[in-house]
Amino acid sequence: MPSLSDRSSNAMAYGRMVAVAVALLLLLALIGGIVWWYQRQIEGDRVLKTRFDDPQGQAGLSTSRVAALGDRAVPTLLDDLKAPEGERRYKAMELLGAIDDPRVVPALAPLLTDKDVSVRLAGMAALARTGKHEAAEKLWPLLQGSEDLERQRVIVALGLVCTAEDFDKLEAAAKAAHGFDRTLLAWALGHAQRREASLKAGHKGYVPPAPEPIDEADAARIQTQTAETLAQIDAGTDLRAAGLKLAELTDVNTATWDIGHQIALQVLAVSGPGQFRKAHAAEPPPVQGGLQLRGTDRVRPTAP
Repeated sequence: MPSLSDRSSNAMAYGRMVAVAVALLLLLALIGGIVWWYQRQIEGDRVLKTRFDDPQGQAGLSTSRVAALGDRAVPTLLDDLKAPEGERRYKAMELLGAIDDPRVVPALAPLLTDKDVSVRLAGMAALARTGKHEAAEKLWPLLQGSEDLERQRVIVALGLVCTAEDFDKLEAAAKAAHGFDRTLLAWALGHAQRREASLKAGHKGYVPPAPEPIDEADAARIQTQTAETLAQIDAGTDLRAAGLKLAELTDVNTATWDIGHQIALQVLAVSGPGQFRKAHAAEPPPVQGGLQLRGTDRVRPTAP
């Protein structure tokens, strides 16, 4: 076949070259289609079958790969929400909260009224993980709850999902509240402000946790500042600024997989200077082997 530099070639030769190039492109497209089909149909199914390999609250390779499937994993995980086994439901909530899909928040919302308190708390954590403003709309009604544990965790969850359009509502709720609820709502307002600033700066809403004290003197300084901020919040003075300061002083690291555990730690951190170090303690070590999720009587479910 003549080369492109061969001036003796004619239009037919060039036509043959174009035909070969088109054939190669079609072959590459076919190979790409086969790879896409394999990943979509075969490999995706294999990954989904490993979704219980990691214990709840831990993000090993299996959990990360399932979450990375995105919308492909959603139908299976929605079916898991209806399973009779609690561990299957908890892991499904956790995974759904990590997937950006419009079906997630509507599917998780009904869990907030489940008769089982563990399911309700797991549902709150999953909604908080989504970072979606529509999740806040599902959480607001729970502020009227009578149980301190749930109400306090709802407030923290609100801090993780509220946006600028909620600032006035959070501030009004904090002014109307009393005691520890006011403190938590002020923190939620402060954290939401930090998160909004992160989004505007292009950091995808990531908020760094409060720095660890470097020595006893630094710890005492932090605790003094925290006590002063808590007193300002208790007095109801400039709650927006006070809440922001409290968040800067006490934010724990919520950029971890076990968001439910971090919500609980945040409640401890906000509760006062004496709790500051406890809230920054390391998370419990993972269960060896990944065979048990929680307790000695809860065994990892088998994926269908």
